[in-house]
Amino acid sequence: LTLHPDHPAYVIYTSGSTGRPKGVTIPHRAIVNFALGQIAKFGIGPDSRVPQFASPSFDGAAWEIYAALLSGACLVAAPKERLLSAKELAEILAEHRVTHAVLPPAALAELPEGALPDGMTLVTAGEACPPGLVERWSVGRTMINGYGPTENTVGSVMSDALSGAVAAPIGRPLPNTRVYVLNARLEPVSPGVEGELYLAGRQLARGYLNRPSLTAERFVACPYGEPGERMYRTGDLARWTEDGQLVFAGRADEQVKLRGFRIELGEIQATLATHPAVAQAAVVAREDTPGDKRLVAYVVPTATDHRSDDELAVRIRRYAAERLPDYMVPSATVVLDALPVTVNGKLDHRALPTPTYTTQTDRPPTTPHEEILCAVFAQVLDLPRVTPTDNFFDLGGHSLLATRLVSRIRTTLGIEVGIRTLFERPTPAELARHLESGQAARPAITAIERPGRVPLSFAQQRLWFLGELTGASAAYNIPIALRLTGDLDREALQAALVDLITRHEVLRTVFPAGDGDPRQRLLAPQELAFELTVTEFAKHDPTESDPTEHKLTESELAEAITRTATRAFDLTTELPIR
Repeated sequence: LTLHPDHPAYVIYTSGSTGRPKGVTIPHRAIVNFALGQIAKFGIGPDSRVPQFASPSFDGAAWEIYAALLSGACLVAAPKERLLSAKELAEILAEHRVTHAVLPPAALAELPEGALPDGMTLVTAGEACPPGLVERWSVGRTMINGYGPTENTVGSVMSDALSGAVAAPIGRPLPNTRVYVLNARLEPVSPGVEGELYLAGRQLARGYLNRPSLTAERFVACPYGEPGERMYRTGDLARWTEDGQLVFAGRADEQVKLRGFRIELGEIQATLATHPAVAQAAVVAREDTPGDKRLVAYVVPTATDHRSDDELAVRIRRYAAERLPDYMVPSATVVLDALPVTVNGKLDHRALPTPTYTTQTDRPPTTPHEEILCAVFAQVLDLPRVTPTDNFFDLGGHSLLATRLVSRIRTTLGIEVGIRTLFERPTPAELARHLESGQAARPAITAIERPGRVPLSFAQQRLWFLGELTGASAAYNIPIALRLTGDLDREALQAALVDLITRHEVLRTVFPAGDGDPRQRLLAPQELAFELTVTEFAKHDPTESDPTEHKLTESELAEAITRTATRAFDLTTELPIR
């Protein structure tokens, strides 16, 4: 058997969104192209020393192993326990005079000052690198930011040398790698416009081992290559800069929908990372209470910041509130000594602690309004106690809970408070002082006597006008077809539908018109003439049935449903439900 460059070199498993790992099959040509490209780019040779920091189960280990051994460099191995200790990792780097290393941002954040040898080449990858880390570790050495999924053999793009407190781009394509940033129609986007990142070229994996459907889903036809060529759909968002570098913009599947807004978690995380006291930041959407999903920020302070955790959390939240829309401001900020990471150096979401929402002071209410507002705050936030100086939003409040709070204040105190007022005066004490100038609450909605002639609403006018202009039409029908199995109690179904029509007045309203002036006529329940129409279905050969009684056959069913669904309504006399 002759070995071919397209034959598998190794299979490495990555986590799957369904919980089932995916075996990525890497061919020989891919790993050779990647390793030789890295050796040439960074000048790795017999005098170089490369530590094996990544676990062999992580594809980042391929950079270290192949780049070192295929160039004659020394591969520095050490016990896992020493690599996981920031102090001992620094000792290894110094002791073995390391010249080239790949370290994730999570590891860089833990290293003490002076831990990296001067003049070395540092590549960081695995997750977004905050500006603070770039500023800290780019001095005195060459620092590069890299990006690449396992499905395109470890690395796909790398930045130019970094310097200063910059948001690190992920860079330019490696040799024999092509990168496309495409919109939903697979068309290239302009520089500065976000799109989904696709990769093609010599480093592309063969696919997922024994997973043909998943392979076909992610390794798609490339419209910009040779016939039959594929490209990998990364699921990551990116944009081109004017100078031809790529900027990572988060995961396409990391967008969360919260209270009606689509939110990109990476955008919040990037904003928090610009705070001078933040070394690292992560933002997740948690649902610790069923039905109440909240944004939670986890931050690691810089070594030079000595404020208390509570004080730092408040300052960071206010910093975010000044730069982000209110619906993107995290409900809680948790200060950690270090972000939990997996063995591969990536953020371990499952190890992030549950936030606690606690009061900050013990001052009791001093006025009746303060006492009532403290109780209302506690009810809405589902907390045992709130003090007058506690901030509604620092205790986990968000825009939806703010709406509930305003409604509860209106009901309890009979005073109208605007949502904006709550954002400007978020404590019971501040709000109590404002209540003295608060407007009386709007009158409650009450039933009134119906006038003799009720005009059509705007939507009803439109329906009536179109009916008069074009004649009866089924354009606005909303058909629903259900297939039920088992015995059907027709009388019960008939009674349920009559109850539904009786309860909802719009379902028993017709639009009679006199002299071209339409109006609403609400039929009284006793006027309803609603009947459940039943058409029999032939379970067997219709030739065996009574020839005088026609029953629908399977072949006639679709046509009958279409005919029923497209029959128009006479709005002047007919109920708008059939």
